[in-house]
Amino acid sequence: MLAAVVTDTNRPPVYTAFPDPEVGPGQVEGTVLASAVHRVVRAVAAGQHYSDATAPPFVPGVDGVVRLADGRRVYTGGARPPWGMLAERVAIPSGFAVEVPATVDDAVAAAIVNPAASSWIPLRRLLPAAGTVLVVGATETSGLLAVQTARALGAGRVVALGRNAVALDRARSLGADVTITLDQDLGEALTDAADGYDVVLDYLWGEPAVRTLTALTGRGIDPTRPVRFVNVGSLAGPEIAVPAALLRGAALTLSGQGVGSSPTSELPSAVAEIFAATVAGQLHVDAVTRPLSEIESAWDTSERLVLVP
Repeated sequence: MLAAVVTDTNRPPVYTAFPDPEVGPGQVEGTVLASAVHRVVRAVAAGQHYSDATAPPFVPGVDGVVRLADGRRVYTGGARPPWGMLAERVAIPSGFAVEVPATVDDAVAAAIVNPAASSWIPLRRLLPAAGTVLVVGATETSGLLAVQTARALGAGRVVALGRNAVALDRARSLGADVTITLDQDLGEALTDAADGYDVVLDYLWGEPAVRTLTALTGRGIDPTRPVRFVNVGSLAGPEIAVPAALLRGAALTLSGQGVGSSPTSELPSAVAEIFAATVAGQLHVDAVTRPLSEIESAWDTSERLVLVP
């Protein structure tokens, strides 16, 4: 079959022949209709993601839309390395296949689940009724979907924080009540934006996370209304230093959302809910669709890229 193949982690994948997928126990084969190049896909292809250390050659791609032998069009993932979703065909776990609604096209289904799940899964567990959500890094696909997800799941107030004021206007149009730029005094801005926060979704980590944590704890947190600070991404840096006193002196819980942080059994129901919200017009994603054969020239686009075999 033809696929996007990583032959060198320092270069984009190349469109070339790759062995057909081996269908092992508990797997079924499907024809790939569309697969998106998420940040995790780029990191795996560069040999820089904590969840995958497969050596070249391999096919990247963590999820997508597949046509099964029985004709069903499903969202799925979980291919065993060295095979991935950026290929003509793939072998996937027989128990993980969520049917795509007829009104959601292949590209949207492939593009929306991964970034939306990063907020949908923690928020459906942690967000109280009419609670307040702060999205740190609300200017790219995942952050913008986090704003929409908070609204879809019943948040009473959504605050969007990011560097780019123009991009934050998009967050406001998608449901943010207040937008804050990182060049503001965060202590003052966060206090003015809401009377407290229930869940913080952080897509940046690094210095912005430290500033946000300092601002939240510096103004005091009501111990009867603890803040759940969930790290999802690390665009601003992979590490921070958190003083022990900060955690002991504030009603604050730090956790993460990513590969390995929540049971895989949660994913099918979350995907079905994401599709339902998409059909209802509550979730929107901007994506660019290109043929899989153009993988090399399309690889470096800054937009959410969906590849179609």
